Amino acid sequence: MFREFVKKYEKNSIWISVLMLILALFLIIAPITSAVTAIYMFGIFIIVDGIMHIVSYCTTNADNRLMNFEFAEGILDILSGVLILFSAGYLVAVLPILLGAFIILKSIIKMQISLNIKTNMQSNWILVLVFSIISLIIGIFILFNPMYGYITISIMGVFLAVYEILNIVESIYILNKLK
Repeated sequence: MFREFVKKYEKNSIWISVLMLILALFLIIAPITSAVTAIYMFGIFIIVDGIMHIVSYCTTNADNRLMNFEFAEGILDILSGVLILFSAGYLVAVLPILLGAFIILKSIIKMQISLNIKTNMQSNWILVLVFSIISLIIGIFILFNPMYGYITISIMGVFLAVYEILNIVESIYILNKLK
């Protein structure tokens, strides 16, 4: 029950991380032209993440839904993504806040998963917790880093890339421990 939930969550997490890694590379390579495009991509990625969470929730059997928060997370992701898409032109100035908040939210969820792994499985949960803390620090840095022109967008891209690589490694580690 718990293992299946974590497997689904981590597989979805890998796909979203790959999409976000593409966004990060775009921010690094073309910072001047990427601001509005990044907002649109970010909104679409959040909507896709929301849809994946809702599908995961709906495909989970009723016994496993008791402590499952994916439906609510999916609805919030979709609503956030739609809001971002409709306000993309205005959101360029707050791109660091959006990315930072997204990374912080996902890092906190990964921390919870690491603590759940600690109590429910015999594994090296501390590695997952350490990656989550590193990701949280990256998210906080992005959130509170003042925006100094387009150079900051490139820096955000680097931090986002590091976060997503950590997230992929962490998800693969968790999936391997579940086997």
